[in-house]
Amino acid sequence: MTRKEKMLSRLYKSPSPTDFRWSELVTLMRAAGFEEHCEGGSHFIFEHVEMSFRFSMSKTHPSGILKRYQIDCAKEALEKVHFEIKGQR
Repeated sequence: MTRKEKMLSRLYKSPSPTDFRWSELVTLMRAAGFEEHCEGGSHFIFEHVEMSFRFSMSKTHPSGILKRYQIDCAKEALEKVHFEIKGQR
């Protein structure tokens, strides 16, 4: 299992992880074809040009650990662009 596969598996585990980091989210989003943009502050826009889909999320401070609603938002975004790694969601 690759590192990205392990991260994706952790993201989708039930119950939601309480230690999923912002850096892991960015890695997964990039693997799914998203580009992130930040024009200052902590608000990021993740854009998937090919699927014409975008969403925004605030970077968590100071811990960098995602909150549950952010994990749910990330999963929803990945599902909208039909992202899979070797048969996983």
